[in-house]
Amino acid sequence: MVLYIEASDETMTNRLLERGKSSGRVDDNEETIKKRLETFHQVTKPVIDHYAAQNKLKMVDSEQHPDEVFADVKCILEGKPSN
Repeated sequence: MVLYIEASDETMTNRLLERGKSSGRVDDNEETIKKRLETFHQVTKPVIDHYAAQNKLKMVDSEQHPDEVFADVKCILEGKPSN
C-alpha cells in the first residue's frame, strides 16, 4: 500500500512561502517552488498512476482541516474505512 497525501499546487506554494518567512530558506520563493513542483509532478505522477492501477494507492486530501487529515491517515494505517 502507498499512502499519498495530496495538496494542490496553490496550497503547496502558499505553505512553502509561509514557511520561508520563518525558516530562513532562500529557496522558498515562488520561482524555485514552481520548479520544484514541476519536478515533483514529473517524477511522482507515473508512480502514483502505477500504484493506482494496482489498487494499492490510498489518497488523503490535505486541503481538509489537519485533524481530518490525521484521522484519515490513521484510518488507512489501521486498515479501517475513513470517516
